[in-house]
Amino acid sequence: MDGFIGDMLEDSSVMARMQKKFWKTKQVLIKATGKKEDEYVVASDADLDAKLEFFRSVQSTCTELLKVIERYQQRITRLSQEENELGLFLHFQGEHDKTKAGNMMNATSKALCTSAKQRMALCASLHRLHQEVETFRRRAIQDSLITVTRMEKARTEYRGALLWMKDVSQELDPDTYKQMEKFRKVQSQVRGTKTQFEKLKNDVCQKVDMLGASRCNMLSHSLCTYQTTLLQFWERTAHAMSKIQEAFHGHVTYQFTTLKDLRDPLDQLTDTPEDKKEEDLLSPGPGSSEEFAKEWQDAFGVFESPSAPASEAEASGGVSGAASVAAAASARPPSNPSSPTGFLPSQLLDHSLSSTGWSTPPMFKAPPMQPPSGQSAQPAQPTQRAAKTGASKDMSAWFNLFADLDPLSNPDAIGRTADELLNA
Repeated sequence: MDGFIGDMLEDSSVMARMQKKFWKTKQVLIKATGKKEDEYVVASDADLDAKLEFFRSVQSTCTELLKVIERYQQRITRLSQEENELGLFLHFQGEHDKTKAGNMMNATSKALCTSAKQRMALCASLHRLHQEVETFRRRAIQDSLITVTRMEKARTEYRGALLWMKDVSQELDPDTYKQMEKFRKVQSQVRGTKTQFEKLKNDVCQKVDMLGASRCNMLSHSLCTYQTTLLQFWERTAHAMSKIQEAFHGHVTYQFTTLKDLRDPLDQLTDTPEDKKEEDLLSPGPGSSEEFAKEWQDAFGVFESPSAPASEAEASGGVSGAASVAAAASARPPSNPSSPTGFLPSQLLDHSLSSTGWSTPPMFKAPPMQPPSGQSAQPAQPTQRAAKTGASKDMSAWFNLFADLDPLSNPDAIGRTADELLNA
C-alpha cells in the first residue's frame, strides 16, 4: 500500500515538472514572439527594466570606448611621425639657407620635433586608460552579466508559473476538492519562483548601481592623468611657438625684385659667348671703318647706282677710262657714305641691269625722299652730272675681280650684249 502511494506521488511530481516546463516554454515563446503580456506583471518590473537598460548602455559604451582609444593611439602615433618628418625636412632646408628664412626654418624644426616627442607621451596615459577599461569590461561587466542572465531565467520561470496559475484558476471549482489541491500546488510553485526572482532582482539592481559608480571612478582617475599630460603638452608647444613668433616679429614675408627691362629667353639662348667672340673678331674696330672705305675706293674706285634712264645708260655704256672716273670723283662733293664702305655690291647688279636695258617696274620703285619742311630743297645739278657720268666709270677693276673668282668665264662678256660681243 505504501509503495502504491509512493508511485502515485512520484507520478504526480513528474507530471508537475512537465507542466512547469510547459508553461516556462510558453513564456519563452511569448517573449520571443513579442506578444503582449499582462500589463500589471510588466508594470511591476519597470524599475528592473530601467536598470537593465542602463547595464546594456554601460556594456556597449565600454566596448566602443576601447575601439576609440585604439584608433586614437594609432592616429597620435601617425601624427607624431609626420610632425617629426616635417621638422627634419625644415632642419635640412635651413642648413642650406643662410638667410633669415633659414634661421626661421631651423627654429621651427626644433619646435616641431620637440612637439612630436611630447605628443607621444600621451600614448602612455591612453594605454593605461585602455587597460583599465578592458579590465572593467572583463570583470565587472561580465560578473554583472552573469547575474542578469540568472535573473532573466528566474523571471521567465516566475511569469510561466503565473500563466500556469491563471490557467488553473479559470478551472477552479470550490465544490471540487481536486481542483483546489491543484491550485494550491501551483500557488506554492509561484511563491517559490517569486522568492528566487526577487532575490536575483535585488542583486541585479545593486550590481548595476555599483557598476555605474565604479565606471565613473575609473574614468575620472584615468582621464585626470590624460588631461594633465595633454595640458602640459599644449602649454609647452604654445610656449615654443610663441618664442618663434616673437623672435621673428617684423620679418618681411616676401622680398620682391623689380626687373628694369625684359628680354626674350630665345635671345639669351642664341647669344652665346662663342657668338659674341666671333662677332668681336669679324667686326671692324670703331676707327677702322674710314680706313677700310679709303682702301676700297683706292682699289676699286667710287661707284654709284645709275639714276638716268635706260636709253642714256646704253648711249654712255661704251665710254670708259681713268679720266672719267677722276672727273666724276672731283665733280662729286664729299659726303658721308651710306654704308661703312661707301659702296654696296648690289649697285654693280643695278648697273649691269641698266646696261642690258632692263628697268625696274614702276610698281616696285620706292617714292622719292622728301626734304624736311624746315630746309630748302638744294639744286640737283651735281647729282644729275654725277648720274650722267656714272655709266662711264672704269669697270676694269671689277672685271678683273670676277675673272679671279671664276677663271672659266669670259671677263669681256660682263656688261655687254650678244651683238656687242659679235661686233667685237
